[in-house]
Amino acid sequence: MLSGHDIICISTQDWNDLWTRKQRFMYWLSQQGNRVLYIEQQLHFLGYIKRLNTRWKRIASWINPPRKVDENLYVYSLPVVLPFSQMFSCLNGINYSLIAPVIKKQIQTLGFKDPILWTYVPVSDRLIGKLGEKFVIYECVDEFSASKGLVRGETVRRLEEQLIKKTDLVIVTAQDLLDSKRHLAKNIHLIPNGAEVEHFRKVISNDTIIPEEIAHIKHPIIGFLGSVSYWIDIPLIQQIALSHPEWSIMMVGPIRTDVSKIEGLPNVYFLGRKDYQLLPGYVKAFDVCINPYIMDGVAEGCSPL
Repeated sequence: MLSGHDIICISTQDWNDLWTRKQRFMYWLSQQGNRVLYIEQQLHFLGYIKRLNTRWKRIASWINPPRKVDENLYVYSLPVVLPFSQMFSCLNGINYSLIAPVIKKQIQTLGFKDPILWTYVPVSDRLIGKLGEKFVIYECVDEFSASKGLVRGETVRRLEEQLIKKTDLVIVTAQDLLDSKRHLAKNIHLIPNGAEVEHFRKVISNDTIIPEEIAHIKHPIIGFLGSVSYWIDIPLIQQIALSHPEWSIMMVGPIRTDVSKIEGLPNVYFLGRKDYQLLPGYVKAFDVCINPYIMDGVAEGCSPL
């Protein structure tokens, strides 16, 4: 493991979002004696307005210095930026011309020297060379050019290619990503997602109790654990639920897409986000686990958690 370095992580998730390798890697690195500045997801104005009821404080949070969340680990929220930056390169350039000096100020505040720049953002090549970094890592965890929303695939693909060519090390999480990026990279490695085995081994322990809120749900239970987002095949779940009313379908995780087709079905249960430490109890109730991704470019280029 790295030790004794300063690391700036440009993430696509907030620190308190569902934990993935982004938060875990940075937490582990901080525990190894590195100082880590974790930069949260860039939020544009349209996204901010959409989430105003839950994230209204975000508009001014960038004024505050990085907050210390653990030993050697700091988290910072960027200012809200212009939308459409993943559709038009010119807007992307404007956003990063505003973001770069803000990040640099936080680096100076923390006294970081010769940092490692570790980015998860495929369109962040404009940051390279502006933060005094000595080494650049790009960790590609999805085929972002296939993402939905305010994204133009060709723009993201071109900006990501520019980023890869400037980086010292590229890490990818799936074989499809390795195949599509390796010709651009000087140094590239495949590191798929893993599992925290000791934690989920609790599923087979007699000491692990199934939560009371689901004790009444009849078996067999088909369970999903994760974010209910646009890549989840809602029509497939609808077909399963309607074809087999004797089965129960349990969705554990935050809802981030339209689920109106299945929300009212009597054998489909949405339980929302649960604390990570409690997950083995929910999985223990499952008879079958599913990962119902829509089979497209996003699914083909991912390593599911």
